[in-house]
Amino acid sequence: MANGTIAFDTLSTSGQIDGTARSIDTDYLLNGSAKVWVNYLTASTFVNNDSFNLASITDEGTGQALHNFTNIMSSTFYAYIGMSNEFTAAGSLTNKTTSTCRQHSYNSSAAAADTTENNTGILGELA
Repeated sequence: MANGTIAFDTLSTSGQIDGTARSIDTDYLLNGSAKVWVNYLTASTFVNNDSFNLASITDEGTGQALHNFTNIMSSTFYAYIGMSNEFTAAGSLTNKTTSTCRQHSYNSSAAAADTTENNTGILGELA
């Protein structure tokens, strides 16, 4: 079976549920949806409960995880949710590349800690 391409600028629905037709620009779907997401735990061992576009998670110590993307981002100007940035003493960002980002987890005493559930979402443009 041959695969093909369908090109369109707007996706429309007949609105069968409430009778109101709806449409959305495909640029919004492309740029507005998560490119990477993961739900995982770090307590004693890393377990990837569920994810999308995530090649692996690397344990980098207590409360630290490095996310490795399956498909890289086009630049480091992507937004990530549920994470903190790590800066060097000189003030430069050390954990964000087009193919990885790092997450830190803390307990209620503000100490690095492995946790039973972590969530991360990545929004931006794929390369």
